[in-house]
Amino acid sequence: MTFEEDLRARVIAAPLAAQLAHWEGAPTVHWDDRPEGAGLPAIIFTVIDDAPDYDHDGRDNLIITQVQADTLAPHPALARSISDALGQLLEGAAEVNGRRFVQGLIELARTIPVVGVAGARSVYGRTLRLSIYHKE
Repeated sequence: MTFEEDLRARVIAAPLAAQLAHWEGAPTVHWDDRPEGAGLPAIIFTVIDDAPDYDHDGRDNLIITQVQADTLAPHPALARSISDALGQLLEGAAEVNGRRFVQGLIELARTIPVVGVAGARSVYGRTLRLSIYHKE
């Protein structure tokens, strides 16, 4: 499985997934875009940088992937709560499908201004930018 699939599976298996809406039978955790019609609250991940890392001997087997996680919700407190729980989850170690998540570092946390999303009156958001250390 890919990093993206494993990270999504990790979030879906966590208790915080109970706070998310469901779309096509699964919690609303998506990569790159929220599908039209998918409910809120939702988490949308984007890879910022997945270039290989190197040490003096060449490619390092510890991979550092920079990810942005946007949490969207109908209320600002809910967006913050889910985002905080997501940050705590991804800071910790875990293993999913043979991929070892070593740690995650939160590099940035900020509020997203109110945005218009089809099917919702107002949407509030919270962005986390993380460096996720993992090994395949």
